[in-house]
Amino acid sequence: MRGMWLMLAAIVCFYGGTGKGVAQQIPTDVVFGGEFFFRFRATAGGLSPVARAVVLQGRWLSLFTRLMVQKHLLRVDTYSQGQMCVIVVAGVPFVTVTVNDARANGTTVKGLAAIWAFRLQEGLHAILSQ
Repeated sequence: MRGMWLMLAAIVCFYGGTGKGVAQQIPTDVVFGGEFFFRFRATAGGLSPVARAVVLQGRWLSLFTRLMVQKHLLRVDTYSQGQMCVIVVAGVPFVTVTVNDARANGTTVKGLAAIWAFRLQEGLHAILSQ
């Protein structure tokens, strides 16, 4: 897997303009193998954008094990689950798109899931074809 490495850009910042030290969410990019996939802009499941991106680190290994070693097809699907969508890559539940994600990106949950799924499909295809 030439040239594959995980680069996770994560910044945590606190804003003290009110004098109360209110924590601000800083968007966190999800990047792998030199490909930009998407940006977390919202908290989900009690996890900050930074923490959500860190969780994906373990999923990259599982995903690439399926794609490279087990020769699974690169297939990206989205499934509605209540008010959320789950993006599944090569049979691995990879990321959940929430109402907060959609609001932070100015779109719908299904619309954002479609965008993220497309980016995953295209980015992973580019990495695997190296």
